[in-house]
Amino acid sequence: MRKMGAGMPVAGKASPSKSTAGATPAGVHASDDLGLCLYSTPPDVEVSVREFEEFTRDRLRILHVFDRLCSYESRLDNIGELRPKVVKELVESRLLLEYPSGLDSDTYVSRKAEFARRDAVSHFALRLAFCKTREAREWFVRNEQRLFMLRYDALSREAQEAFIARSGLKCRKFDTLNGGKELGINFHEIQHATPAAKIFRGDGKAPDWDPNFYLMPFYEVDPKLIASRKVIIVGGKAFVPSAALKLILAKRFKDALVASLEQAFQGLPTALSDPRIGSFLRDLQDYGMQLLVAPKAASEDVGEVLSLENFEELMVRSFPPCMRRLVEKQREMKKHLKHAGRLQLRPFLKDCGFTMEDSMKWWKKEICIDPQIDAASFEKNYTYDVEHAYGKKGHLQGQNCFGCPKIIGFPAESAGQVHGCPFKTLDMPALKQQMHKWKVSERHVLEMEKLVAHGSHYQLACIEYFKAGHSGHEGDGVGNSPGDFFRRSCGYHVQKREKEAASAAGGSPTK
Repeated sequence: MRKMGAGMPVAGKASPSKSTAGATPAGVHASDDLGLCLYSTPPDVEVSVREFEEFTRDRLRILHVFDRLCSYESRLDNIGELRPKVVKELVESRLLLEYPSGLDSDTYVSRKAEFARRDAVSHFALRLAFCKTREAREWFVRNEQRLFMLRYDALSREAQEAFIARSGLKCRKFDTLNGGKELGINFHEIQHATPAAKIFRGDGKAPDWDPNFYLMPFYEVDPKLIASRKVIIVGGKAFVPSAALKLILAKRFKDALVASLEQAFQGLPTALSDPRIGSFLRDLQDYGMQLLVAPKAASEDVGEVLSLENFEELMVRSFPPCMRRLVEKQREMKKHLKHAGRLQLRPFLKDCGFTMEDSMKWWKKEICIDPQIDAASFEKNYTYDVEHAYGKKGHLQGQNCFGCPKIIGFPAESAGQVHGCPFKTLDMPALKQQMHKWKVSERHVLEMEKLVAHGSHYQLACIEYFKAGHSGHEGDGVGNSPGDFFRRSCGYHVQKREKEAASAAGGSPTK
């Protein structure tokens, strides 16, 4: 595939085989920017279609990691605390570059150049994919800003100052020794009047004070920083501690990215019409915000499968909300599920262990609750769908369980219909009523409300539902598909029974 645009600032690459964690900058690399840039110019590089898709998927996975960890209330000035949690994914995606040690300094330049290529291509590709709707733009900007701040925090002090100088910010470092005398101010008072200048070490001792302040015109500073006293204004000049300066830099990055998305939108029709990348970009537009939120759960036997005998127990204990609601609503309304609801539920029951005979018996019993449907009507109108799901009719390939992105994308319910993801479909009062009916604790219900209301994190809300019913489980492997939810739940309860049995055996009196 041919180049994506004009040249860009040089950036870098992380090596998954040679980790330089802990390396400190020295000599010629002391002020190196580790590939950090503002993405002001598209990359002038050649990439294959395979590389284009690979680079983009890897970056999107990183953005989803930030979205999952940061949730709705994370602060940018604390983003560096996430580094231990995301470094593994960054290395695997080759979107991490660290200062070279003595062993790999000879290859640093080539690694950085390759990183620049991967980083820029993936960033500009996602601009195209996420420029269509307001919600997609906000999601993309929010998580790109977090990635930018994490990288900025990883720079040495010298590199940070060099990057700020190149960024175009109208600021200069304040000379704490002679600057106060020149301006006729007491730097000690300025420093101690700025809460953002406190540096907490985490050892319970009194905080230190940031000795690094920058002078800026007050109109270059976000008014929110002034209102929160993170910045002090004296004589029309803003005294900005380094902790607040990076927030100003982050806002500049955000503002530039927001403006660039409008430009990307103008070029979107051309990109979508390209037969090499058009379909890939459309998939990202449709499903990019609901891609995998956790490692995919293993599909091996967990020691328990769904059957007619254990259906009632497992429905309450191990069904995800989207499937449990379908079963309960059909019984409550005494009306058969409409096409979309049956299409959603049928392959899930198959995926959980129902044989075709089990499915036929179950559907006949449940659908015939509707007084308008008798056994003859069921045989005529509904048996084909069950046989089709198991590959006995139609194209003979069977039907696979839908994943969470597909279910979230189901059309809205109309009168008499029940389908889709309840975290998206139901309004908040109805959702809370449903959770209380299922005896979900208020603490978890409030967390679900925040996840849905602040960012439409439907899959994370489902993980919270899982955690509410599975004490001590962090929800790993849940949130990708209803089948993963069911298998994780069954595995959890199988292990729980085994532990209880072992504990009982260990505690029994010796004969």
